[in-house]
Amino acid sequence: MKSLEKAILEVLETKQPKNVKELVQLVQEQVDATLEDIEKEVKSLHQKGLVLLEELKQKENFISFLSPRKGLWFWIVIGLSLLSFVSILLIPATGTSLSYLRYIFGFLLVAFLPGYCLNETLFPREDTMDIIERFTFSIGLSFAVTALVALFLSFTPFGLTLTTALSALGSLVIVLAIMALIRKYIAQ
Repeated sequence: MKSLEKAILEVLETKQPKNVKELVQLVQEQVDATLEDIEKEVKSLHQKGLVLLEELKQKENFISFLSPRKGLWFWIVIGLSLLSFVSILLIPATGTSLSYLRYIFGFLLVAFLPGYCLNETLFPREDTMDIIERFTFSIGLSFAVTALVALFLSFTPFGLTLTTALSALGSLVIVLAIMALIRKYIAQ
């Protein structure tokens, strides 16, 4: 009869079980041992450093993923998009000191938000790029996306006007932000 320690190490080396349950089943096929005995031996091997045990991370549900702790970027993007809509539609272009807000939010809507949302959709994991790469890539993508939206709108019956550009670009930002949120949830 094999020793339990040797049986566990042999099963880990040869059959490479995916989880502890599978390990226990394979060891019980080779050695007559109880679940408690196998559990004690695996813990002992872990303490000796011969076996590495990893904890499974529980995946959050989607609603908790929307919390400010995880989804703060999403709420900031949605808020900036809505502020851009409101400022461009309600604040006059010239003549008031509030017109600077219109320019700032309009610039964000054109030069940063579309690329940022597309960047987050394409690269949902945080470890793929550092913050400077994300920022510069977002600006470049934003100008490309904005140019493509303008080109597309110029061929539609609606034409390229402030209203059509604002609604198309704003809608695209919101759709991309939702897609990025879903991709980030799946990638967690």
